[in-house]
Amino acid sequence: MRTAARELKYALSRHGLNRTLVVRRLTSETSHARLRELRALAASGRGLRARALGFLFGWLERGILRVPQGRGQGLILDMSYIPVSHAHAGALASGNLESSVQEALIRHLGPGDVVYDIGANLGFFSLVAARLIGPEGRVYAFEPAPENAAAIRRNAELNLIENVVVIPRAVSSRPGISRLQIVDDQSWSRLEEFGAHPDTERVLEVETVTIDELVAAGELPPPALVKVDVEGAELAVLEGMRETIDRHRPAIVCELHGTNAGFAAAMAERSYRVINLECSSPISQNGESSHALALPPLDPGD
Repeated sequence: MRTAARELKYALSRHGLNRTLVVRRLTSETSHARLRELRALAASGRGLRARALGFLFGWLERGILRVPQGRGQGLILDMSYIPVSHAHAGALASGNLESSVQEALIRHLGPGDVVYDIGANLGFFSLVAARLIGPEGRVYAFEPAPENAAAIRRNAELNLIENVVVIPRAVSSRPGISRLQIVDDQSWSRLEEFGAHPDTERVLEVETVTIDELVAAGELPPPALVKVDVEGAELAVLEGMRETIDRHRPAIVCELHGTNAGFAAAMAERSYRVINLECSSPISQNGESSHALALPPLDPGD
């Protein structure tokens, strides 16, 4: 198998192809649903086509992916945590994953800042933020899905990044225990109380925490920026960090999941201004826009 893998790598390199480029082309030319079907066929091992696909996917997913451009340019990611059918595989291989979020981080982070990445997934934005804030800063990556938390640690290690701290807990409006739905594509895993996911493979009990309790207890320094991507639980996260917002006024980058109006209202209550990162219309009036940036007033009286 190793010999065959070397032969495949050599054949691809002769045509100017590498693992990142193959992933990019494959994901750009094949729908996410179709890739899931092909991976299922490969896993079955039934027939010559299934075995060929199994060999291809196995080679792709036993190495590293190098981000080719964007703020994450040059980052290397362990493909064993990124199946080719992963929702973010193509964007990572292209370097354009949520470009508006990358731009927001660039504009609002500086050396020495503290960042909370709530719902850190594979850790791409944690790594980008870690670069921007430098070794004197800290990124706290909250990620309750065990495989994702392991991916963040591994990817930070691969990139020799030492200022990312992984916190394997979920963030919500109250401390306690909740049920986390682990979806086959773990980027979509979510707390059960915020809606069932049809592709759930198993359910785990996870600890939930609030940002306010962690900051008040001195377990975390206050943040300069908070990035939130929690598959529908974003308003609960905000509810659990009201005091932190009021006292420390961090910038907030949030992915919305049908919670646009609620997010806009919660930010207005705190006197924040909200910017739609995807178009010029107000975020509260555009349910199709899913990324928002909330900033504190420019001056105390603003």
